[in-house]
Amino acid sequence: MKKIKLAAFAETSAEMLVKEMNFQKIFLPSDKTEDTRILLSELSDAGFVICFGQKPLIKNKLCVELLAKEKGEILTTDFETETLLDEFKKNELKAMKSSSPGNSFCNAVYWNALKYIKQNKLNCKILFIHIPFEKNIDDMAVFRSKVLASINGFLQLAWQT
Repeated sequence: MKKIKLAAFAETSAEMLVKEMNFQKIFLPSDKTEDTRILLSELSDAGFVICFGQKPLIKNKLCVELLAKEKGEILTTDFETETLLDEFKKNELKAMKSSSPGNSFCNAVYWNALKYIKQNKLNCKILFIHIPFEKNIDDMAVFRSKVLASINGFLQLAWQT
């Protein structure tokens, strides 16, 4: 069985989203060096890692980040994004593909994780998802339950393969 871990930046809407979910959680302190150190230490025994960060200009929807960028170079995820996007749709969550992982903490942690997985040939898939700021989520409990149902649906499909 493939183990899943959820990562979120502490003291953000992302932490509020995952803190009550029944998965192993990783909370990142919003320090680029520490975020990377913490996340990389969690990758070797994970099948899937989903990192959550917050994006200011979205409301009640998710941005599924397909890539990370650094100095003109791009790394893409090999996470089964279409399967997860289908699950979001089934659970009536608005979700869109994005190629804008940000310019700071989110992009940095995603880039470093993708690079580490590739360099070390880990059997781990990582995905970064932006969620709205708390004020842009109408009902966090409902939003959380839909995200959780989507992740569980994704895992059921992933464990069959």
